[in-house]
Amino acid sequence: MAKCIEVILNAGSGAQRAREASAKLEKVFRESDRPFNISVSQGEELVRLAREKATSECEILVAAGGDGTICTVGEVALHTGKTLGVIPLGTFNYFARNLAIPLDIEAAARVILNGCQVRASVLDLDGRLVLNNSSLGIHPGVLIKRRELYRRFGRSQLSAYLSVILSAFRSPPRLRVRLATKEGEVVRETPAVLVCSNAYQVETFKLVGRECLDRGKFVVYVARMSGRYTVFRLGLRTVLRQLRMQTDYEVFCAQDVTIDAIRHKHLRAAVDGELERLQSPMRFRIAPRELIVLAPREGEAE
Repeated sequence: MAKCIEVILNAGSGAQRAREASAKLEKVFRESDRPFNISVSQGEELVRLAREKATSECEILVAAGGDGTICTVGEVALHTGKTLGVIPLGTFNYFARNLAIPLDIEAAARVILNGCQVRASVLDLDGRLVLNNSSLGIHPGVLIKRRELYRRFGRSQLSAYLSVILSAFRSPPRLRVRLATKEGEVVRETPAVLVCSNAYQVETFKLVGRECLDRGKFVVYVARMSGRYTVFRLGLRTVLRQLRMQTDYEVFCAQDVTIDAIRHKHLRAAVDGELERLQSPMRFRIAPRELIVLAPREGEAE
């Protein structure tokens, strides 16, 4: 019997876009004669819906949305033993790009029908899933500005990069953090900390750290303070892909790290592109279970 497909489509980016995406998915899946169902939701209701669909007899749970949506549905898939399908509808789509999943909706749907299962290493943050990255300091403020621009001009990479530039003239946040690994502890004063496990993102921004990922670890980037123009300098070099190791940031490779924000019990953070508040200390580690995802077969990525 053909494997049943349950699609969870995030309507957060707009009703019109959700209708268009749903129509394209329905066309591809109907032509395949595979049993499927498409559910449209957003916000907290999306979490409830994903959990409900995971209790059905479906074998493939599909997340249609940005990395935040994929993370939400992926966590449910991970805990229920379902295979995750991905329809990337976000601004950057780092998770899909890392697995060579096409950004075209119909092409991504065909991967769900004809692709192969791969095991994706993901992060565990105090018992919850993180697909790509989590950041403290500068980035959460950039996300707030980005949301304002999205509301005014719509979602686009141009608006996303403009949010970096517009945030660059603020005074840098000053975080005093303690990083503890099995090798020991270090304390740093920094405007930003980024924990990343996504090879595509590391390579796109020309950061050092790919060798950490190749060894089954993740990367912790700690930005350096450099006076009142710290945010401007880091923002500009991020956009231009010219961040420099040691001058702009330090790199730590780890499989398990606890980050304690000294003097802060709660911190604003960005987790897979979503704004949240995290409690300090935070423990990041390679998740004990890998996420099973449908990806293109070798030579078939579009």
